[in-house]
Amino acid sequence: MLFWNYRIIKKISQEQPIYTIHEVYYGPDGKIEGWTVEPVLPCGEDVDELREDIFYFLQAFRQPVLELREKDGKEELVEIKEEQELNRGHYFEFLDRTFVAMEYIHQFLGCHPVLRKEKKLREMYEKIEKLMADLYQEVGI
Repeated sequence: MLFWNYRIIKKISQEQPIYTIHEVYYGPDGKIEGWTVEPVLPCGEDVDELREDIFYFLQAFRQPVLELREKDGKEELVEIKEEQELNRGHYFEFLDRTFVAMEYIHQFLGCHPVLRKEKKLREMYEKIEKLMADLYQEVGI
């Protein structure tokens, strides 16, 4: 197995869907080769490791949900193609969240004294700030 990550898996239990996070393992071709039978919990040997593990848990929400299905007597995971219909409110919400994120980044990074001293870091930060502004403008509702 080449790599693994956390993924959300949908199972049906007592005729109700239940969503849990599992470790999913992939082969060299990127296809799923296995997964943990039981859901996993975030953990770490200290608070920093726990925070990092939770960060990786959150990345599972960026991936399509996997559904546990049975085919020819074997369990397999299949990506669910959930298409959420978007309306104007979704775009307004995204625009608002982009602005809030820009302000948050500016307050906690953009005003940091390290950026005043370190030219390379400041230049990198300014690229991020410009990309966020471009994202904001692109939504353009």
